Amino acid sequence: MLSLFPELLNYSALAPVLLRLALGGTFLLYGLSELIRPHYLPPVLARIIGVWEALIGSFIIIGLFTQVVSLLAILELLGYLAIRLKNKERMPIPVDYLLVMLAIAISLLLLGPGLWAIDLPL
Repeated sequence: MLSLFPELLNYSALAPVLLRLALGGTFLLYGLSELIRPHYLPPVLARIIGVWEALIGSFIIIGLFTQVVSLLAILELLGYLAIRLKNKERMPIPVDYLLVMLAIAISLLLLGPGLWAIDLPL
């Protein structure tokens, strides 16, 4: 394999960790913000979604059931994309933001949890 920095390939197992922290942190922060102050949904539904997203974010960060939770995140992000494309004023999340999160979730589904996860592959 031709690489400009072949020494960095020794650290390729760190990439999923960074992806997990980015996606899980985003889900966790957004879920907690929905719990504290609902943005665009009725309060009861916002609390349910807030708990759901906080759980997804927590599981991804610690690396517990990473591929299954990534699949759940993919389905949720596809739902958000459909809502966002259909009804722009109802959901203020930009489409490019959702697409980047979707790409990260797909990457975690394919790559697995990486280092420092509870469900390391055997």
